[in-house]
Amino acid sequence: MISNRSDSEIRELQEAFRLLTRSTNTLEEAYSTLKTQTNRLNLDLEESRNFLLDMVTSLNCGVLVTDLEGKIIMKNPEAIRLNTDNEPLVREWTGSADKTGTSNQLKKQKISWDAPDGKKLAISVSSLRRGVEGGKAGYILIIEDVTEVVRLRKQANRSERLAAIGQVAAGMAHEIRNPLGGMELYASLLGRDLKGDENKLKMVKRISAGIQAVNNVVSNTLLFTREPIPAMREFDMKTILEDIMEFAGYVFDQNHIKVKTRLPKEPILMKGDPDLLRQVILNLIHNSVQAMPGSGEFFISGISVEKNKKPFVEIVTRDTGSGIPDNIRDKVFDPFFTTKDSGSGLGLAIASQITQAHGGYIDLIDTAKKGAGFIICLPRGDF
Repeated sequence: MISNRSDSEIRELQEAFRLLTRSTNTLEEAYSTLKTQTNRLNLDLEESRNFLLDMVTSLNCGVLVTDLEGKIIMKNPEAIRLNTDNEPLVREWTGSADKTGTSNQLKKQKISWDAPDGKKLAISVSSLRRGVEGGKAGYILIIEDVTEVVRLRKQANRSERLAAIGQVAAGMAHEIRNPLGGMELYASLLGRDLKGDENKLKMVKRISAGIQAVNNVVSNTLLFTREPIPAMREFDMKTILEDIMEFAGYVFDQNHIKVKTRLPKEPILMKGDPDLLRQVILNLIHNSVQAMPGSGEFFISGISVEKNKKPFVEIVTRDTGSGIPDNIRDKVFDPFFTTKDSGSGLGLAIASQITQAHGGYIDLIDTAKKGAGFIICLPRGDF
């Protein structure tokens, strides 16, 4: 009996061992499958993480990820380039002192920003609360350089104003020019009849000079109302700048103005109308000289740059004159706007038209010292 029970127990133990072995093998297979799936998921997760990092790194806007205290956890190269990876500023932008808030609405704000290279930028900062419903809470900030967008919007608004003013000005100019012709004719006849009477002849000459001055204003007005059509051809901007500075040298010397230049050493070939562009630069020089009666400093530079993978030329002028007050900076390119006792107020308006006709722009820039600064940006064409 004992032997039979022992055999039975042994068989039961053997069966139990086989079941245990089978279960162990099943568990090992399941573990191996789970491990393979886990490794695959980890690889997928790593690939997704690397893809996300590559995407964030390649964005042309700044990205900052912070905790609720405003401590930066992640930043991309554009955020570093814009010099926005500044934790005190980040805390100000996110309002992270409110650690109990649950709002996950996107908040936007526009800020005037000083870039590391000294340029004044307009940036848009968008902040979004993350981890509201669980997980690590904090903020995601998107920083965009909207300087060009702001400039284009201002240029579009300016163009609309100029178009409206131009239509009115053209009509008025024609109405004024018609009687001017008759006045000039009668003044000429009167001068012929008064030969020998020097006193009266002087008065007639003054009348003729006044008529000519009015006629010049009318001519400039009509020039403004007609959209300039550049005679496009290939030329070297380096040569144009050198010729202009040589031509203006006498005026600078007569007004005791020191000149500093940073002109290109190599030719800058481009397509455009050199005569019209020469007029734009000479107008800026003329304004600078008038703003520095007696003495001052004038600076001009010309460089070739790349914007959106296309070649451009940038010309910058600065002077140490009286400058342009903040309250009229938006009006300097408006036609007939001037702070001078004389002048038509059309110079900068026409300069703006010419640069736009070339696919470029002219705009004010900030100067480190007192005075006025302008930048002219022009596409070079296929070079």
